[in-house]
Amino acid sequence: MTRPGRLTFLLAGVLAAASGRARAADAPPPPGWYSTSGLSYVMAAGNSSASSLGFKAEVKRLWPKATFTFAAAGIRADASDVARRAVGTPDSFQVETGPHVLKAEKYNAATAFDRRITDRFGWTVGAEYDRDRFSGLNSRTLGLAGVNYLLANRKEFTFKAGLAATITHQSEVVPDPTTKDTFPGLRLSADAERKLGANSTYVGGVAVDENLQDTDDLRVRFGNALAVSMNKRLALQLGLLFLYDHQPSLVALPLFDPAGSPLGLDVAARAATLDTTFTVSVVVTFAPHAATP
Repeated sequence: MTRPGRLTFLLAGVLAAASGRARAADAPPPPGWYSTSGLSYVMAAGNSSASSLGFKAEVKRLWPKATFTFAAAGIRADASDVARRAVGTPDSFQVETGPHVLKAEKYNAATAFDRRITDRFGWTVGAEYDRDRFSGLNSRTLGLAGVNYLLANRKEFTFKAGLAATITHQSEVVPDPTTKDTFPGLRLSADAERKLGANSTYVGGVAVDENLQDTDDLRVRFGNALAVSMNKRLALQLGLLFLYDHQPSLVALPLFDPAGSPLGLDVAARAATLDTTFTVSVVVTFAPHAATP
């Protein structure tokens, strides 16, 4: 088995272990609007200058046999590079703050509509958008249509597996003549949500995207979130996101000589295959008290 294949099965196994054993379905959550949102901002000034912004939001509408979901997330961080510098001569100089330089920036948005044909089997359509210039990606838009099977749908536990056909269009920071910008694909996915005691909830999802025109171009998205309720509306949430790209995009890197001096040139190189994002945030949750028609 190839390394991407082993990674896929490993991630799916971790998700399945966290979800636990499926039992007969209980009454599903009441229909209505649900939302979860979180925002974080950090700023440092003085001897160092840096700032970071992060946000995450999800809106969900439940009906007896259908679900609409919209989610968006992003992070942005910049810092002065260098933090402080002296400009002038050794005998006469002024201390200045270096120019602000973007250090990290990535955005993601996704929407989906699920419709159940039976209590367990259904179809889904959706779309996604990604932007991460540090990974060589100006933008990636993906549309999907497929089927899913609801293995469990209880108040304390839901688990769903899916298979979908996809069409992807992407724009890269550094054009790669060996790849195509638009291509069909196939997605395998699994999503779980489980209550852990009275105040904690785990939400996890893994999606494996295969490029049908180039099978070496395989991507895995494995997201995890653990929320601990502080009161009815507020919760402390820990998030861990893994993004694996077996054939990453090209990025432009500054070239230095062996002594470490810049040559004023950029060279094209592959981005790293694995990106990891860890977040800690306070989230606000809204949910209906009773069934909404």
